[in-house]
Amino acid sequence: MFSLQANDKVGIISPSAALENTDINQALAYLCSQQLTPVLGKYVHEQYRYMAGTDKQRAEDIMTFFEDDRIKALFCTRGGAGSLRLLPLLDYDVIRRHPKPIFGLSDSTALQNGIYAQTTNISYSGFLLAYDFKDGQINQMQHQDLQDIFSGRPLHYTSGKTVNEGTSEGVLVGGNAMVFLSLCGTPYFPDLSGKILLLEDVGIKSYQLDLMLHQLKQQASFEKLRGIIFGQFTNIKIADACDGSIDENIALFAREINKPVIKDFAYGHIPARHILPIGGYVKLDAKSCEVSTLPLTDN
Repeated sequence: MFSLQANDKVGIISPSAALENTDINQALAYLCSQQLTPVLGKYVHEQYRYMAGTDKQRAEDIMTFFEDDRIKALFCTRGGAGSLRLLPLLDYDVIRRHPKPIFGLSDSTALQNGIYAQTTNISYSGFLLAYDFKDGQINQMQHQDLQDIFSGRPLHYTSGKTVNEGTSEGVLVGGNAMVFLSLCGTPYFPDLSGKILLLEDVGIKSYQLDLMLHQLKQQASFEKLRGIIFGQFTNIKIADACDGSIDENIALFAREINKPVIKDFAYGHIPARHILPIGGYVKLDAKSCEVSTLPLTDN
């Protein structure tokens, strides 16, 4: 079970969009208040096109921290785009020998799931340094979740609404739907067998969710998926009534599959969200809308 101790060092990386004029000092102060010692990557404040430095620079920061056993976890500064480009540049043998979680959200989905697919390294989705201190302080829900994660306590969340009843257990994968789907057809897309899928998105057209879900359904391992947790879908565009709402698209898709499904779980591009372990083993009780972490098994 992962935990952090007082004075542990944690690496700060920018695997996606450039920070530009974004201030992360409040976030760094928060980590210090948790008795952690932040260590900034060499290229955290770089900029190349829309990204925080070249692919080589951003990958170098990640590998430097994985190689350093004094660094106990990695924290992404922000989302945006670009982390998928790093996946061919990472040394997965090194990551496998020196596992440590990456905390992120949104575009971090590609990095977290790609590394999991190659190494089974566990990460945490639901927290970004720049994004979560826009109002000057962290939301209490995330603060409590981080306290539990840093202390190595099991996570137990009750949130959302039932779509398909049922109970299942499996390894959690996913995150941002569009970023997760961008991994399809690559060596970095996780096998869905025995998995519980987590999905959220922001700013998409409602019919795009329908297409993404059917792309997922056409993956060879989808039939062995054990359940779906739909988070929040925010700033959704409905261009035509025929597109259907997010709720309608989820309901139609859920009718086609015989798996536990919940929706409106507190996760996504929202101020108050839970933090979940990508690659961790979880139990989903879709009737009571409970999600709990469990020790990893071989099943």
